[in-house]
Amino acid sequence: MILASVLAMQCVGSPVAMSDALWFSQPPSGETESITLCVSRPSLESNTYTPLRILTDTPAAMAASGASVWVAPSDQPDDSSVVLFAMRSTWDPTMEVWQTAPTSGLDRLPAVSLGASLSHLLGSAQGPVVIGVAVQGSGHPVAALRHGRWTRPADIPTQESVQAAATDGSQWSVLVGSDAKSAAVWRYESVTDTWSETPLSISGQPHDIVATSTGLLVGAQRDDDVRELGFLQDGRIVPWIQVSEVSPQDQLIASGDHLWLYRIHEGNAELRRIDRVSGSVSPWRALERESGFGARAWSIMVSIFIVLAVVFVLFVGRGAKPTQFPDGLAVAPLARRGLAFVIDLVPGVVVTVVLLDVSGPDVFAAALTGPIPSTAILLLLMAGVTAVWCICWELISVRTPGKRAMGLVIVSTRGDRLRLWQIVVRNVFKGAIVLAPPIAIIVMLTPAGQGLGDVAAGTVVLIRPVDRPAQPE
Repeated sequence: MILASVLAMQCVGSPVAMSDALWFSQPPSGETESITLCVSRPSLESNTYTPLRILTDTPAAMAASGASVWVAPSDQPDDSSVVLFAMRSTWDPTMEVWQTAPTSGLDRLPAVSLGASLSHLLGSAQGPVVIGVAVQGSGHPVAALRHGRWTRPADIPTQESVQAAATDGSQWSVLVGSDAKSAAVWRYESVTDTWSETPLSISGQPHDIVATSTGLLVGAQRDDDVRELGFLQDGRIVPWIQVSEVSPQDQLIASGDHLWLYRIHEGNAELRRIDRVSGSVSPWRALERESGFGARAWSIMVSIFIVLAVVFVLFVGRGAKPTQFPDGLAVAPLARRGLAFVIDLVPGVVVTVVLLDVSGPDVFAAALTGPIPSTAILLLLMAGVTAVWCICWELISVRTPGKRAMGLVIVSTRGDRLRLWQIVVRNVFKGAIVLAPPIAIIVMLTPAGQGLGDVAAGTVVLIRPVDRPAQPE
């Protein structure tokens, strides 16, 4: 059954929809044996896609507008009704994930009785539009979903087969005809609820119609590997470019000023970008599945790290407490330790702002958000600079500028001098606090107010109370 589905898709093409993002159905492959509904944000730099839903079969048609996508399954209730499924998905640039509604599955829309089977599905800002196969004596039936209810605009008064459809604001444009002699564009006027015909003079088989910012672009297939594209102006086609290496199964898709050619080749979705200014066409590029390591993985890793840190401190922290503090010293207050940490964080913030070209508020927001994909590089750089800064100062003078300003000192719980490995370990873990600020709460779990780095390195941060004079050395 799977093989049959793949062969069928290679013969008739795979449904695809373009709006704010590219939607397509990915056939079974080595990674998965299921048909998946996928979404992509194609660009010059990256062509990756994300599987969002598992489908029972290859869709009969798909359409999209804005963040919404509508899917018409191949298995319909009968030959005279159409059922659609819908979902919304928006790209969250902060979390670098697709936010979907519903969170799982697809919403089932009310069935519409067309009196004919589905021919084409069109997406508009107001909702989906379904076009049925021509009915003898009345043309192609049309239905539009508006405010949760199906309405029945006028039928398209032609018996010619529908090749493609596009929407430009409130107008619908439908390309019909099986050859150059019967090619025409029918346009719907919502005010008068009528269709008007524009016969086309083209060389080749009518194939595509898409709406761009400069008008309707019509594609005609010539031979087996050439697609001729031209703009519809004043009732005629103005030739624009010819694209080679394009088979009849390949589809032209558009969104705003972006034009793409889409195909399924050897089980993989591929794209070619068409430059609107120069008319140049890029080579075919396969869409690659996006790595599953995303925001959820980051969240899980940070949560596990915090739990392990707390467990480590609870079991080891008490044993790391010194039996007595050096004469004249006491546990440093949390407020002073916090201020010292902020002072020592300044160099990391400055370096991050300069190297990554971000603002101070961006760094502050990243610190509050924590390590998610969009902030990981920023926080890693800031953590690394902070760790190196503190290690260098503690190697030189035992105290960082922040601790010196707050009157803090670092001593070893073993009673001897701080060693190199202790300085490195405690400050590496200080960098970890930059990545996961909740770890700083650990200082409240230990009797001597030790942080995770202090417990791991066997150190403690102390202060000389102001009411106790220093003892002569």
